[in-house]
Amino acid sequence: MAHALCLTERQIKIWFQNRRMKLKKEIQAIKELNEQEKQAQAQKAAAAAAAVQAQQAGGDGGHN
Repeated sequence: MAHALCLTERQIKIWFQNRRMKLKKEIQAIKELNEQEKQAQAQKAAAAAAAVQAQQAGGDGGHN
């Protein structure tokens, strides 16, 4: 492969190493984004649940 690309074997090895590291970083970034999205959804769900509870607590006082 190195001969066909007019590169040294060392250059080919370094290219593949760089490629693996780039892929690893991209996968890590995707995992971090997914985790942030999960946390944001959990916060939204908690806020919605709190709003429902507050609405129910406020609505019950006038009907007794």
